[in-house]
Amino acid sequence: MPKRKGFDERCGDVKRPAPQRKQHLYLLLDDWERGYSVRRLDTDAFDSDAGANPPAPPERFAEPPVARIEAEHANDDRNFVSHGTKIFAMQPGEASPAIPAFDARTLGLSLCPWPSSSDRDYGLPFFASAAGKLFVFTDAYAAYLGDQPPPGSKAPWAWTAMEARPPFYASQVRCYALHPDGRTLFVSAGSRRRHRSGTFSLDDRLEWTRHGDWLLPFRGQAYFDAELEAWVGLCGERDGGDGRLCACDVTPVAAELTSPPSPKLGEDKLFRRNPELHLGAKLVEFMFHKDDEHLLRDHKVDVVDAYYNCPPQRRRVLYMTTFGLKYNKEGQLRTTLQRAHACKMYKRPHDSGGSTKPLAFWL
Repeated sequence: MPKRKGFDERCGDVKRPAPQRKQHLYLLLDDWERGYSVRRLDTDAFDSDAGANPPAPPERFAEPPVARIEAEHANDDRNFVSHGTKIFAMQPGEASPAIPAFDARTLGLSLCPWPSSSDRDYGLPFFASAAGKLFVFTDAYAAYLGDQPPPGSKAPWAWTAMEARPPFYASQVRCYALHPDGRTLFVSAGSRRRHRSGTFSLDDRLEWTRHGDWLLPFRGQAYFDAELEAWVGLCGERDGGDGRLCACDVTPVAAELTSPPSPKLGEDKLFRRNPELHLGAKLVEFMFHKDDEHLLRDHKVDVVDAYYNCPPQRRRVLYMTTFGLKYNKEGQLRTTLQRAHACKMYKRPHDSGGSTKPLAFWL
């Protein structure tokens, strides 16, 4: 007599890991008079072997934007920050009752309260996501945003003020990076202490540690590369960057006073020619599945480069390049040969203003 099938076999009730949501490169374009269009790009569709062929001419976006965000055309890219699966437009305008947030998972828009009900003039703020919190630092105060309440909840989505203001001037932040522990944020900026620059870290207890009167060698956000066991970012101008990447060892969390890490300057220039037309660039770190069956991962980096397309100056050209990173036999930081690229163009509704750096996020 054949053995009866169990309930799990009959119903196919076998637990399988949930498929991981595919991530994309999101661009916020100031091509709308009232704000920004959100464009979603699939990096798997980029042209491969970009280094072997002449660059293709820029193309217009064929698909409509996935969303629009009504916000002021800010002059600084730091007014936009990603946290979890959301992109926050932190300068929507003084008349706005709240801060708009675009969710890459649902493609929906939600509203977040202002960090301070009494003062909406941030000056030049610094925003960062770490340890499951979205932090805002100004020269006068600091606060963090907790998790968004679930649908149907009556609990407010609110900011929590931090007791101590940051030990640096938020308007003088040069670069920052998240420690590989995922909980500690490192910031290099102008210090309040005798107006000297320094590098500081914020742990999950919301306590600051000063590591020394030195700066990390990056500009903007740097990322931890597990294969290189180092932070990687766009090199600062003072360190001879000029369109190159650089890497340095991760600063220990527990050490209060340490020596500055020695940077390794990348050999490859990532920016295209015509420096007089170059506006700015942003490094976006992401991972991708190399083999969905075995869930193998490889490390890739994306650089979004912005240029004028003169004439007229209303046109912006975005060059996007993906690549891997490794040290060669001589210990030099090099990009891998497996590159891919895309080139897009769009038109702005005004001649001046707005951020010169691309607003790009991997979500």
